[in-house]
Amino acid sequence: MTQQDGEDLGAWSEFGTAAGLAAGRALGGRSGLGDRVDLDGLPAVQGLGDAPTLGLDEAVRHVTAQVEQTVAPKGYHNRVDADGDGDLDKATYRGDGHGGAEILVDLDGDGKADFIGHDTDLDNRVDFAEYDKDHNGVFEKTMYDDNGDGYLDRTEWTHGS
Repeated sequence: MTQQDGEDLGAWSEFGTAAGLAAGRALGGRSGLGDRVDLDGLPAVQGLGDAPTLGLDEAVRHVTAQVEQTVAPKGYHNRVDADGDGDLDKATYRGDGHGGAEILVDLDGDGKADFIGHDTDLDNRVDFAEYDKDHNGVFEKTMYDDNGDGYLDRTEWTHGS
């Protein structure tokens, strides 16, 4: 048994030393006091409440918003004809992180969305939509439903398109 400062730490002192050495080796020689490896991909929680660093409540809101952006709102299902050919297109739905939904359609089959419809109030009507007309990964065109009738009325092109 090991004694430190006149106190008997018992069998746990040996276990702690071995575990610490193993963890240090697994982390490439880093100690627990230096840079930490990001194992979960979540923002670091360094403070609470009003502290100048990211607080626990802020971290939870951040992660919740990320989940809301990947999961469609419960029961949400919409149908769109993104390419205007008269047939409904296969779509993927996800939350927008602000209480609405996004409708994604891959028009050319390359695995990337060429149309993103935004239903900001979950009324199953696209409020505005973004189009990648030349399928290069850049959305050149945005159309808006200005009067709320479910038809996209106005078009805006981005600069350079």
